[in-house]
Amino acid sequence: MRILDRYMLREMVVPFLIGQAAIVLVLVGTMLYNNANVLITNQVPVVFVVRIVLWFLPFLVHMTMPVAMAVGTALAVSRLTRDSEITVIRAAGVGMWRIFLPYFVLGGIVSVGDFCLGEYVVPPSIFQLNKVFAELPMHLKHLVPQAGQYIITNDQSYALMVRQILPQKGYLKLTDVQIIASPTSVYRGEAQPFVVYAEDGRYENGYWILNRPSMVLYDLKKPNRLVMKPSPDSVFKLYTVVDPQSFQAGLALQFPMWQIGQTSATRTFADLKKAIERNVREGVTDYFTLMDYHFKLSVPFACLAMALCCPPMAHRFARAGSFMGVLLSIFLVFFYWNTLLLMRILGAPGMEGKPPFIPAYVAAWAQNVVFVGMGLWMLRRSE
Repeated sequence: MRILDRYMLREMVVPFLIGQAAIVLVLVGTMLYNNANVLITNQVPVVFVVRIVLWFLPFLVHMTMPVAMAVGTALAVSRLTRDSEITVIRAAGVGMWRIFLPYFVLGGIVSVGDFCLGEYVVPPSIFQLNKVFAELPMHLKHLVPQAGQYIITNDQSYALMVRQILPQKGYLKLTDVQIIASPTSVYRGEAQPFVVYAEDGRYENGYWILNRPSMVLYDLKKPNRLVMKPSPDSVFKLYTVVDPQSFQAGLALQFPMWQIGQTSATRTFADLKKAIERNVREGVTDYFTLMDYHFKLSVPFACLAMALCCPPMAHRFARAGSFMGVLLSIFLVFFYWNTLLLMRILGAPGMEGKPPFIPAYVAAWAQNVVFVGMGLWMLRRSE
């Protein structure tokens, strides 16, 4: 049986790697094509484009791993079925469960690996991507800063108001700056409630530096507040990333699948768990955090769902033609991603904070349950 297991896995390695590389290259090409006009118009340096692509790659690999599993298993089983190799193996007395067992085990291993990728590699890479966004305004040749309006940071933690922004060599000069710690940062325990104001300061590579600030700190446990008066040598320094479009009108970049995982990509599973526990203690229901918590698990373990679903379906339809494996994998991927998008919509809260149509755990795991059910049903019919 070890020979059979090695043979089955060897048949899948190349299609799996080709499927992973192909879908990532397609998404990278789509990202560059969709943003080409914005990048060229704003004369974004090539080195920044390369850095954006490189730091965004781990997120793409993490999100498309189930696609690679679907392509790899579908192509491998289709080839084995067309050449009657599975028929010969079954004639030797080996059942369908045992034939596809290496793919089921590999699907579980890839799921764990994809979860670790999303837990330990993706958050640091997104942090580096945000650093690129923070440095980008300093290197635009024709900067048209957007001033006189509130700017919300990417993580929704701070709100900033700047009356005037003047481009300087290597930094942006700020006039009349106000920074407010939003409820998001306060609830996460990242910052004490405060409001800080300064007549002048500068923005440099993600750092907001205010000279001679006046700060008001609020204590949630006490009704009193502490006012810090400005001093000649005092400096307030805060690192937080904002969308480059806040500095340059029209610099709106589009990233594939970013709407699905942008909130969970920056936080680990442990961070989401702590946020949920803190919300429970404070009596707060954050539906988005609950949804991110479950999707953080369900997306990686879709690899296992694909490994259970694709082999019996590919075996069933392989006789229809040599391209059936490709068509089947495309269909399953299309069905999976559209179901995933639909579930995120149904799992999001309604107007005025009303509860979602379906619970977060149902929204996150529904598509996986459907695929596993389809696979087990087809496998039973094949037997």
